[in-house]
Amino acid sequence: MDWLIWHKYNKEMAHANEYELTPYLSKDKNAPVVVVCPGGGYHMIASFIEGHPVAEYFQSKGFNAFVLRYRVREKAHYPHPLEDIAHALKDIKEVYGLSLDNYALCGFSAGGHMCGLFGVKEYGYELYGFPKPKLLMLIYPVVSLEKEITHRNTRRHFAGEKDPEAAEIGCIHHHITPDYPKTFIWRGDNDRSVKHINSDLLIDELLKNNVECEYYKYKKAAHGTGLSEKTEAKGWADRAIAFWKK
Repeated sequence: MDWLIWHKYNKEMAHANEYELTPYLSKDKNAPVVVVCPGGGYHMIASFIEGHPVAEYFQSKGFNAFVLRYRVREKAHYPHPLEDIAHALKDIKEVYGLSLDNYALCGFSAGGHMCGLFGVKEYGYELYGFPKPKLLMLIYPVVSLEKEITHRNTRRHFAGEKDPEAAEIGCIHHHITPDYPKTFIWRGDNDRSVKHINSDLLIDELLKNNVECEYYKYKKAAHGTGLSEKTEAKGWADRAIAFWKK
């Protein structure tokens, strides 16, 4: 880790562990909405890589984008991450006056986990009284909380060792139905943090349930690269936007 990333990591860890929503608004109030949820294993929020640059990019493409800082560590236990997405959607509608008729969730790693779970109506959007997302963008996501498969920090903070019910709820691939949201996923073969089987399991279930999806696997792409402008995954955001507009 170079000194700049280390500096930003330390700054991030010192940030208050509270909900926060940062807007990147389009000039068009009627433009679609994207809520960006950075990763960090529910231990911290990697907004300096997977948050603000991503939201700025969506803003540059004409979207109303928001970076969600959700609660982590001891405050990340289920259902808090889902409550924070619901809080964000409520603020987008009531504080910023934007429509949620056409919104997407974009999550990375653990942020992808919470976005993916919010797409399960029983535990996510319908439970909290919101319309189904038009698209989920899940970038090298954690999908399973099964011990042999999962990312350790993600499971530890979301479910702990003493809450098997939360761990089961957090296995997104166990809850896929035909009405799950349209989903865009990519992951890299050089990912050393989240096992490839996470994305593979989710895609298998999406296909079984005839959920519209796109899945990209990049041989040289790694974990934690955000827009991935220096890897073969470069341009994934444009591909996701094109998929959204189909």
